[in-house]
Amino acid sequence: ERERARVTALYVNPFLSACEDLQSRIYKIIELEGLTRLRERYPDGAYAEETLYLIVRFFGWLAAVGRYGPYTQDSVLIKYSAAIRRAFATSNGDRRVGPFNFFPAEQKALGKMVMHSLEGEYGHEMDTISFYEFRDIIKSPYRMPESSAVAQTLETLHKAKHAKDIVGRERLVVAQNHLVDLLGYLEKKLGYSYFPAARKKCGSSIEVV
Repeated sequence: ERERARVTALYVNPFLSACEDLQSRIYKIIELEGLTRLRERYPDGAYAEETLYLIVRFFGWLAAVGRYGPYTQDSVLIKYSAAIRRAFATSNGDRRVGPFNFFPAEQKALGKMVMHSLEGEYGHEMDTISFYEFRDIIKSPYRMPESSAVAQTLETLHKAKHAKDIVGRERLVVAQNHLVDLLGYLEKKLGYSYFPAARKKCGSSIEVV
């Protein structure tokens, strides 16, 4: 029980938080015209970098849970994780190469970039860098490798006035739907939720409890 509590604190809870923050941001942008409020909150356009940070932070914690967490061989988690990865990696049909299109190698590289280790209550722990440090990195040509996916993602978020203007939003919708399913599965398995509010999937009016 102590080991389960330790692993949950180190990997599962941060992963749940990363999933919730990302699905919530996507839903608000796509379904609730959240870009308007984000522009009011971040008149300097930093909401674009923050949204990218939420995506990259998810990649980081997904890799950590897949490698160290208690569900490394959980077939359902693997299924949903693979579906989310594909949503960002797919580049055919209505999802052409462009914004939010991160191929598997770049997903791993970006995720690794935001993760770091430290000594904490449970010994050697993983954590993510802050959004402010992440913003400094992507603005520095000396620290951030050139990435068309990153540049195109930030460009469409900066330019879009409404959700319909976001190029590549189809990827976000698919990823958000799978994130909601993944959260529902893990919370049921754990027997608790840190996020009591009902969730909705993009493109659906049905609440997911």
